[in-house]
This record gives sequence, structure tokens and C-alpha cells, in this order.
Amino acid sequence: MASLYVRYRPQTFDDMIGNEAEIQSLEKSLSKKDRPHTYLLTGPSGCGKTTLARIAAKKLGADELSVSEINSADNRGIDTAREIIQQMTYTPLNGNIRVFIIDELHQTSKDWQNAMLKPLEDTPEHVYFFLCTTDPKKIISTIKNRCTQIKVQSQDSTELYRLLRRTAKIENLEVSKAILEEISDNCQGSPRAALVLLEKVSAVEDEKMMKEIISMGEEAEKETIDLCRALLGTNWKSVAEILTKLKDLDPEKVRYAVMGYMNSVVLRSGQAKAAVAIECFSEPFYSSGKAGLTLACFQVVKGE
Repeated sequence: MASLYVRYRPQTFDDMIGNEAEIQSLEKSLSKKDRPHTYLLTGPSGCGKTTLARIAAKKLGADELSVSEINSADNRGIDTAREIIQQMTYTPLNGNIRVFIIDELHQTSKDWQNAMLKPLEDTPEHVYFFLCTTDPKKIISTIKNRCTQIKVQSQDSTELYRLLRRTAKIENLEVSKAILEEISDNCQGSPRAALVLLEKVSAVEDEKMMKEIISMGEEAEKETIDLCRALLGTNWKSVAEILTKLKDLDPEKVRYAVMGYMNSVVLRSGQAKAAVAIECFSEPFYSSGKAGLTLACFQVVKGE
């Protein structure tokens, strides 16, 4: 089953929370007969830029086959720009609209940006661009000047709390008001991050453990999840490398996160090694600290 943030991703402008003025401005622009063909959507990570671009593409009448979504983190060079320019000349497979959504635009090279100047200025009638970025300072001014700019803002905690409460009710998740409020205050204004956290805390029963998961930073959270996955394998070297990356993190926070993850695995699939991990991580690391964390991980991997 898809993650909560995927299942509850807005499908229309009315589904979006917050940014009313920006959304109205985008809608009005799209409804014009002589509407622009290039839009630049800026704002913090997880605030809805790419989602808005997808909704806008639907509003223009483009179907999935006529929308090309390109992640510039993986496709940032001149060759990608040349491929886009070539694709622009093709007639859409369905309908008469072709849309390019360029995500993480700030990661494109200067060669990419310079190569796209003319296509963005002399865009064919059937082609529309939605450029999304969290760092507009890295975009050359000549690209910005060719675009209608939409600045998307982070959401306030009240809006996020309403989203979480509504989602928890629909999904029958037993999460307290206090935890929902804590998620709202700790997700940096991102609806996506809020729903990701809701899904993670709903997998554990202990409220203290929930709070530890919420307070863990995003990068540390990723490394901790990588650790949990590695613990279910047999490669100690991989586990040791991840532990090195987690050297500045409180071992107790890691312990709570591992317990929550393994509890979910046991409930979902009954995997025996996850139950072993729960046993190995059941005692606090207040006295043993990082050494205790290393020992618990070793015991899980080696089955001792």
C-alpha cells in the first residue's frame, strides 16, 4: 500500500491547504487565453511545488502520457536539455498539450540553464514548463525573467494539525492530540513531512517513543532507517559504517527508533530477526552509551 503522503496528495487546487493567494494567482494565469507557457515555482522542500505543477498540468488538459517529470538531481546536464528541446518538437500522443515539470531546478548545470534560454522564451504553442526549486538564487536571472513566478510558502502548524487530525480519523490511527500537535510543530511547515511522521509514529504504541521519532532530524532519521534495514541482514560491515555516521546522535533516540521500526516489521510480517532486535534493544543505553548501541547491533546481526 502506498505511503500516507502519496495517498493523500492533493489532486485539485481545492485540495491544497494554505497558499490561497498563490494558488488563485496560478489558477487565474492558467485560465487566460494568452496564458504564459513557463512557470517558476519556488519554496521550501515538501510545501507542494511539484504537486501544484501536476495539478496545473491536469488543468491545462494534459494526461499522464503528455507530462514529462524530470528530476534535475539525476538529470542536470546539457544532454538532458538537448533531449527536452528535441521532445518539444513532437506532437503530444494524446490531446494537444505537452508539459515538462523540472524538479530540483537549482541542481541543473549552468550549461543546462543556458541551453534552455531560447526554448523557454520561444516555447511552442502546445508546450508548457513548470520549473520547481527550493533555491532560486542558483537560477540564472535570464531564466527567472522568462517565467511567471509563484512563491509557495510553508504551512502554519494550525493548518498542518487539521490535515493530520483529518487523516488520522480517516485511517483510524490511534494518535493523541498532543502527538499530532507535536508533529505539526516539528515538520518545518511541510505537509509531506507531517504525513510521513504521522505514518511513522502510528506504527508504535509508546508515546515516549513517538516523541523520540518526531524529534529526530531528517538526515539522522534516514540513517537510522538505513540502520534498521541493515540490522535485518547479515552484513556487519554495512551496519558498522552506518553506526559511524550516527556517532553524534543520542544512542537512546536510535534505540527508540529501532524499537519502533522492528515492532512494525513484526506486526506486518512476523519476521523473527525483528523480534530478536526488539529483545536486544529493550534495555536503555543510559550507562553503556554508544558502546551499548554497538553491542546491541552486533548481537542482532550475528544472532548472539
